[in-house]
Amino acid sequence: MFVLNYYKSRKFSFSLLIVFILSALIFSFEGNSALAMGYGGIGGRPAYPDPKNPRTQSIFVYTLEPGTTKNDGVLLVNNTDKEKTLMVYAVDSVVSSGGAFACRQMNEPKKDVGRWISLSKSEVTLQPGKNEIVPFTIKVPKEASVGEHNGCIIIQEKKEKKENQKGMVLTFRTGLRVAVTVPGKIVRKLKIENFQVEKRKNGNFLLRPQIRNLGNVSIDTDVKVITRYFFGLILAQHGGQFPILRGKTSDWNFELKKPFWGGWYKSQLIATYDQNPEASIGIQSGKSLTTLKSKPIYFFSPPTPLALSIEIVVLLLIIFLIFLLVLAIKRKKWIQNQWQEYQVKPEDDIKKIAEEFGLSWKLLARVNKLQPPYALKPGDTIKVPPKPEKK
Repeated sequence: MFVLNYYKSRKFSFSLLIVFILSALIFSFEGNSALAMGYGGIGGRPAYPDPKNPRTQSIFVYTLEPGTTKNDGVLLVNNTDKEKTLMVYAVDSVVSSGGAFACRQMNEPKKDVGRWISLSKSEVTLQPGKNEIVPFTIKVPKEASVGEHNGCIIIQEKKEKKENQKGMVLTFRTGLRVAVTVPGKIVRKLKIENFQVEKRKNGNFLLRPQIRNLGNVSIDTDVKVITRYFFGLILAQHGGQFPILRGKTSDWNFELKKPFWGGWYKSQLIATYDQNPEASIGIQSGKSLTTLKSKPIYFFSPPTPLALSIEIVVLLLIIFLIFLLVLAIKRKKWIQNQWQEYQVKPEDDIKKIAEEFGLSWKLLARVNKLQPPYALKPGDTIKVPPKPEKK
């Protein structure tokens, strides 16, 4: 996450154009406490987290009535081995591409939570390995609407442009989300907007779910896209826990690698969340959760070359086994329907009888269940096939 501070220079117009584009990019950090801590050894976190709500370790979460005031603090941290001067300021939030939470730039107008926050300091100089708490106050306007409002407290390293330096100065910033819920009729409702499966040129598939928040607060949602083989076993599962912001549509792009074996598959989007108004950011109501499911999408993927070779070999083996099974069944029927009883004579032995009836002595022994040494006694009765016709 970063902000690019730049200065006008005719010789660096191309660089300035790049800077302008990059500075327009906003960053998403919700749900990642490591990012909320900072970049490059500097950053911050809430100074007084609520032990009952783990989410307050990385973001500020409040429920405040219109016209009320809340005092809190942000802990600035310098984990580097150099002295750092940090700027700290408040801005409004903005929705980035895909519906993720992000923070506006320093020079953008403040209309919401960024305007409600007053920090006791705008700059702090920290020695290596030191930290400091900067107190701040949130004052909710009397006209604030019911529902959730979001903003950010930004911590940014201050860097001065050196003498005769041209072009741009690169600094990094960390944003801490500030979520303020104004109580009233809280609506927590989601809707599956769309779900698509797109095949890519490299043979992989792009799974694209879209979920819209129809309520007036953000909703932490367990988003899963489960892809199964046609016969039901799970091939892959994508997703995670994501906040879906108030009145916004979130979309994700999950990549499914080309299935090795190929065939028909089905993917389905499943979203689970707490619809009860008693729930809030980081807090479950304790009541039953709501689950939304999309219609399953069926798609075909050709097998990889190696898988195709294996499948061909297996198919040929199956065909061969079926052929042997058919032969065995036919032989069994032939034995049952055509073979007759034969009484053993004094001069007979198993090989002589087999030769007389034109078949293998081993087959004769197997059909009659004879055991080694396959001795026959005169008067014994065995089954034999019809005598072959003499040519």
